[in-house]
Amino acid sequence: MKKKTLSSLFAELLYRIPDYQRGYAWGEKQWKDFIEDIDALVDEQVSSHYAGTVVIYDYRGNPPTQPYGIEDLEVVDVIDGQQRLTTVCLYLAVIFRALIQQGETAYESMIAKYLYAGATCRLTLNNDTADLFYNLLKTGHPTTPAQTPHQQRLQNAHSRLQEHIDEQLKVRGTEGVAYLRELYKAITSKLNFTFYAIREESEIGMTFELMNSRGKGLSTLELLKNYLMHWVSRNESDRAGRDTLTKIINSSWKAVYINLGRSAGNEDQFLRIAWTLYCSANPKHWNGYDGFKADQYIPLRSFTKRSKEATRAFIIGFTEGLAELSNHYAAIISPRASNVAGEELRWLAKIHHTGNIANFLPLLVAARQHRVEQRLSEGDYIALLKALECYAYRVFLHAMRRSNAGRTIFFRWGHDLFNGNQSSASLTRQIHGLTRHYAPEKAFLADNAEPDHWYRTRHLLKYTLFEYELHLLKEYGHGTEPTLTWSQLSDSTIEHILPQSLPARSHWKKVWSAKEFERCVHDIGNLVLTRDNASYSNFEFARKKGDTNLTHCYSNSDIRQERDLGRYEDWTPQEFFQRRATIVAWINERWKTEGAEVDPLLADVEVDEDDETALLSEVDAV
Repeated sequence: MKKKTLSSLFAELLYRIPDYQRGYAWGEKQWKDFIEDIDALVDEQVSSHYAGTVVIYDYRGNPPTQPYGIEDLEVVDVIDGQQRLTTVCLYLAVIFRALIQQGETAYESMIAKYLYAGATCRLTLNNDTADLFYNLLKTGHPTTPAQTPHQQRLQNAHSRLQEHIDEQLKVRGTEGVAYLRELYKAITSKLNFTFYAIREESEIGMTFELMNSRGKGLSTLELLKNYLMHWVSRNESDRAGRDTLTKIINSSWKAVYINLGRSAGNEDQFLRIAWTLYCSANPKHWNGYDGFKADQYIPLRSFTKRSKEATRAFIIGFTEGLAELSNHYAAIISPRASNVAGEELRWLAKIHHTGNIANFLPLLVAARQHRVEQRLSEGDYIALLKALECYAYRVFLHAMRRSNAGRTIFFRWGHDLFNGNQSSASLTRQIHGLTRHYAPEKAFLADNAEPDHWYRTRHLLKYTLFEYELHLLKEYGHGTEPTLTWSQLSDSTIEHILPQSLPARSHWKKVWSAKEFERCVHDIGNLVLTRDNASYSNFEFARKKGDTNLTHCYSNSDIRQERDLGRYEDWTPQEFFQRRATIVAWINERWKTEGAEVDPLLADVEVDEDDETALLSEVDAV
């Protein structure tokens, strides 16, 4: 263990972030602390500042090398310290650029020492951030938009550091260049790092469980990886065995980080799904990564409940399975044409649009894995997705149940399907039964029978009208895509045909009584999707209807349900109830459950509605 400055750290080594490490994770709190620490070294003339640890992996006498300028330098993997080193390099790039712009061209020679030589960086980032990092160091600008959260955080870090330098140069005036010089000295010679090397790759898990106090705490996923590495170091006496297990773990974590990074996935949520599928279906048993250390799962010392051989086999199966699950999880939480196709994409998008997907994730991941492995037919898989969408609509949107309604059962069903204890067909039938438990058929039909204040339940209204538009396009538009997309929907895209405010002496008041107005104005029969409701104001129906020569009117709309209003001569209670009957009949059929009113398979199911939503880390907004 040694104490080193940045100057000595970068004297003779090249640093590389392994692919199995997480990407750049710092945010505003860490940037603020970092900037204040460096400024204190300058303004308060502090002699030094402890910047934390830098832990590298030593390749045991056979280190890789890489050309760097005119030299061949040893390349080492950074095990701890990547967040600090990345931020330091970004800050130096901003400082060097500002100094050179101020005419301090002597600092150009320092770029190769600390940042890059040619196309090789002194610190090379992993996975999908290496090219972006190089561009930020060299030019200060990305060449392409950020595609992953790690890339976005990297860009945000550079922008934050650049903003601070710009602000300080403006405030300090003629003293700005001197400030930049002192910043350079502070970063390169006053930051002290604790530096040490690990010579056994399997020992990596024993080095830390938390970053230093100015870093970010490790995620549950990272803590588990460290624990597995620790298990290998302690329980694998044979070097070949240690190397094999270590490679399996590192390879899996690399895949997991890539998949989660590309989909904006939540690491803790993903690991909880894996826990549910591999270990326990009960949400109350989830205890973060500590749960995996229990004697019945991955014991470290006591092998009374699970032998060492069985534990090793579980680690291999679980670790390899984790990579596969991360691929399915990524496709489910961020479905797009590049990773999901056809009916699956269509129905996953619908479930996302309902705003309630977190309860279903273990079951969805298990079902998708079975489908990919050909253990589940396409028809059965889509039937399951349709049942989940129906549940989300009926239970969460229409009946307005709590967001965790049925969660315990869905987690259990995910566990059962994953482990082959139930078939998807049986589960689909039970999902419909659970839908009727929370949102009985009679109540659903009765709620739709009379006009109601649909405008108050805005998410339900938007989703229903959007699905109605898709229905009309399928029936009468030859399957064309909607011109108004889901992401474009807002309050301004919902139009009251009968206006909310009626002008005095208007035609509206002649054909609508006050009682009828109050009863019907906010009902779905009087609401329609539009591009901008402000353009209609509280005009008379004849003006809103317009004709094909007007630029913005019902008759000339590219939204099917809005254009259909052009067939009405007037908008009175008679037309309202006629349109309402059509929409309600479609709603009742569209979200009708399948099977008997009372499902015998649910007779003994205890429905758990405990409010534990904080444990879900939901991605309903994805």
